[in-house]
Amino acid sequence: MAITIQSSKDNADDKTVSFTIEYDGKDYKWHGDIPKDADAQDFLDAKSDTLKAEILRKRYPQAEVEQLDDKSALESFEAWVSAGCKNAEVSQEIPAVAKKDAVYEDVETEPAIEAKDAVMGERQVVKVTEVDEEVTKTVIEKNASGKYIEKEVTETVTNKTEESQYEEVPLYYANGKAKKDDDGNAVMHRIPKMESYEVEPAVEAKEAVTEKRLVSEAVTAVAKKTLVIKPEATIEKKSWVDSH
Repeated sequence: MAITIQSSKDNADDKTVSFTIEYDGKDYKWHGDIPKDADAQDFLDAKSDTLKAEILRKRYPQAEVEQLDDKSALESFEAWVSAGCKNAEVSQEIPAVAKKDAVYEDVETEPAIEAKDAVMGERQVVKVTEVDEEVTKTVIEKNASGKYIEKEVTETVTNKTEESQYEEVPLYYANGKAKKDDDGNAVMHRIPKMESYEVEPAVEAKEAVTEKRLVSEAVTAVAKKTLVIKPEATIEKKSWVDSH
């Protein structure tokens, strides 16, 4: 690949060189900026591989070139051209999915209840008596003519009375002999009359209530497949436009 310099123009910080590259049987007229103090021919000759790769890039702007092992970027591009200028197919493999049954677990929604006997207590019997009593009181009311009158009103009031109950039991001497009075009658002793009552009701045994709850849903088997994201494509070569 021969590089021939046509002209050079100094700029403030660099210089612009116009040159012709002979490559693949064709002359390419190009220009570029290089360091101001660089020898133009030496600089461009050293960049020959880079320039050639740039020519290919401009001719095939849509090229998708794979970097080959042990090859330079230029060699990889040349291999792509030699292989027909084709962008490789881009695909994605979707792995197979194995069939799975739904998984359930038993979940306790109501705990088991252990049977318990009623808790009983003892208390003195209380007799409740209701007594109706007529009570008269004086009230002041407004009558139909708008006058306030004083009158007596009698109403029945129910009063409740509570009376603790007792019972009598025979009294005995310390030696176990019944104690009697002068008439020979048993001497009695009054004690509170007691009754049993329910402090806490009995509890019936009950088994735990469970229900099946879905842990993971069933999975339908799916075969492995390949999804083509971008098909293979042949890239057309663009015309070169000389820059000087």
